[in-house]
Amino acid sequence: MNNGASKRLGFKKSRAGCQRCRARRVKCDEIHPVCGNCQRFRVSCIYESRSATEAPERRESSRIRNRVHIPTVESDVHAKTTEILDLPESKDRRLVELRLLHHYDTKTGLSISGRDDPIGIGIWTITLPQLAFENDALLYSMYAIAALHLSRLKPENAEAIDACRNYLGLALQQHRKDVSQLSKANADAACLTSSLIRVYAFAVLQERPLTPYAPPAQFLHMTSGALMVFHEAWNLIGDEESSIAVQTMKNLKVWSEGKASFKESWMAPFDESNGLGLSHLIQAHEIEDPPELWDSKTREAYQATVNYIGSVQLAITAGEAAQHVFRRLLIFPVLIPRRFIDLVVEQQPRALVVLAHYFALVARFKHFWWIGDGGRREVRGIQTALSAEWSDMMS
Repeated sequence: MNNGASKRLGFKKSRAGCQRCRARRVKCDEIHPVCGNCQRFRVSCIYESRSATEAPERRESSRIRNRVHIPTVESDVHAKTTEILDLPESKDRRLVELRLLHHYDTKTGLSISGRDDPIGIGIWTITLPQLAFENDALLYSMYAIAALHLSRLKPENAEAIDACRNYLGLALQQHRKDVSQLSKANADAACLTSSLIRVYAFAVLQERPLTPYAPPAQFLHMTSGALMVFHEAWNLIGDEESSIAVQTMKNLKVWSEGKASFKESWMAPFDESNGLGLSHLIQAHEIEDPPELWDSKTREAYQATVNYIGSVQLAITAGEAAQHVFRRLLIFPVLIPRRFIDLVVEQQPRALVVLAHYFALVARFKHFWWIGDGGRREVRGIQTALSAEWSDMMS
């Protein structure tokens, strides 16, 4: 593939971007309340109020898009540019894509599901590639994950590294479009694309620098956005048993059938009885200096997160099959309250301690290449950021 020949395309001026992006004359992704550019530079993000005359269909697509955090290319750890990506047709490109498709079909798909999960094998190795031929975002994300896998197997493979960056960028662009125009026709593909983005987010945890330690904000944001995609998709296809997204959700041990709403179906792991063994993590401590300010949302966020981690520990104690425990851990960043993610990003010691308990469980699955040493690295990184008193709470 001749990556240097990538054609730069222009883009229409954003009329609804934030004030900072418009002042700098750069493309704004228009995510609310904080756009990708402002999030990247950690500055205030201010939007002007939208006109009441905006077309209803545009307001609806914006509502969905702005409720779902889909990272921009520039926010990815491998991204080198903010330009809109386009790869011109060429013999080199076709050969690269054939190699990536072959690698996904023969190695990567199975490495995602694991050999002990027949349902997962069917989804990742058969259903997903078939559906990818009908959806560009899913196809590009499949190429990106295959390229990332290749680059891990052969670190000297420059072609795989470039392909991962290029196809991830294309996947995110197309996924953003799909989410803004979510329908029955693309809902399954959008959910599977979100799942592949989640795999990518886990995989790159192993590469990020940890000195000095900073919370994995990008990982949490990339993974947490999947819930809204699944929620919006459920509103469209929840009553269709043939839907692969519906089958996937119902196959999760955290899913409860027969509930009145999508949200209620996920509530079982958050029962307070699950968190009794970790209740010390959310009790007031004299070591807090300055003391953390608690309001009802903060307390609820901590309680819910500890309850979920406790539910995983109870499942392990009860002898639940490893593949089901693994799935519980994978959707943790998707289901936890957004307020807890904010607390982690703020580097609140208690939030970091709770997060360390989660990553300690993730470390049990290091035999998956895309998990690897990521869980253990995060636990050790968190230890370096905490005082001795708080570190003691990690045991």
